[in-house]
Amino acid sequence: MFIKKFSKILASLLLIGNFPSYLLAEDRINNVTFSTKSSVVLMPCMDKTGTMMGAGPTKNEFCTETLNQLIRDGGAKTISWFKVNSQLQKVVERSSNAQANPFFAGSSMGSNLRMDYTNDMYIPELIVASKKLGAKYIVRPIVLNKESNTQNQSEMGGVNAAILVPVVGGFLGQKKAKNTVTKSSNVTIKFDIISVPEEDIVATRSFSGDVNTTKETKGYSYDMSAFGAASGMDAGTRTAMTDAIYQGIEYLAERIN
Repeated sequence: MFIKKFSKILASLLLIGNFPSYLLAEDRINNVTFSTKSSVVLMPCMDKTGTMMGAGPTKNEFCTETLNQLIRDGGAKTISWFKVNSQLQKVVERSSNAQANPFFAGSSMGSNLRMDYTNDMYIPELIVASKKLGAKYIVRPIVLNKESNTQNQSEMGGVNAAILVPVVGGFLGQKKAKNTVTKSSNVTIKFDIISVPEEDIVATRSFSGDVNTTKETKGYSYDMSAFGAASGMDAGTRTAMTDAIYQGIEYLAERIN
């Protein structure tokens, strides 16, 4: 068994030629098992990196889906969020907070309006809803840092060193060069474990994932920055986030019983 597992890891390392931390994390996660038989409520990952102007914290669906999958793969039972949100809405609407909620109180749709109460302000109501659903723990993941930096070094050459290539909606800058691209990505995620019976945070810790890559290309390359390449997370940031999640899963498995 050990030889087979080692051969698989060695084959991956020979293929890519280095030892990235996220591959080692993937190998570790196979051995993570949750001993708890209790149900867990996983709150959506909230992005509090400060990158959103005026909109406040936003959900990070990639983080939420990956974390939920790994917790379930480890043997723990997470309550589906649509069940949690449905129960949470009933609790909030019965509480005094619903009367003070400007979105709910001023709605012409009345009680038929489905609200998303994913907010730290409604954690007390979430605890009540979790009790009704039979959960023992609530996991609150918060993305504290999410950044990616790229350094480009180019050696230009040739008569047609820089020309414009027409495409739909504009032009691509084409360069004949030798490019060395160094990219670093870092993501930090904080995990709070809330005990439903104790109605309080019983454990909290932050984990950082780092990915550094260097790639060299020769010939023509295309600058896609003007065509919305900045939307969403790039591959390096997703990998760094996954690395942080893997570390967090090991921590959760140790603390949730």
